[in-house]
Amino acid sequence: MSSEYGYAGRILRVDLSSGRLSDVPTSRYAERFLGGRGISAKVYWDEVPPSVKPLDEANKLIVMTGPCCGFTGIGGSRFEICGKSPSLATPYFSSCNFGGSWGAYLKFAGYDGIIVEGKSDKPVYLSIVDGKAELKDASHLWGKTTLETRAMLKEQMGSATRVL
Repeated sequence: MSSEYGYAGRILRVDLSSGRLSDVPTSRYAERFLGGRGISAKVYWDEVPPSVKPLDEANKLIVMTGPCCGFTGIGGSRFEICGKSPSLATPYFSSCNFGGSWGAYLKFAGYDGIIVEGKSDKPVYLSIVDGKAELKDASHLWGKTTLETRAMLKEQMGSATRVL
């Protein structure tokens, strides 16, 4: 993990429409925007027009860690999930803060966050192993509950796997 501003140094951009994965340098945002919520808000402001509906493929789902994520004892593993909510009560940009080990493990894998955009023609899931990201076929997971999906992925990829 890079020590610059407490970040790993890159954000993963996932385009589900094309299947393309690319990296964005975290430094593009870290100096001017604080933490996962600040960076997420900036990305969303720049890239998603107000007219985009929550379930449009032009909408983005953003998962972002902050500079303290991964450091034990000080907010050790908090991360944000941001986007335009499909809820009728809140059809506008919103964010939610999570705990647990997932955020820290994302950073340990070399990413400060993930920006998901587009729409896949088939079920896929994102796998990140040792800093290598890959979209994989999720047909065998389609129709499973959250708990069943988590159990199947852990069985397939190992019990130490973190699932979001």
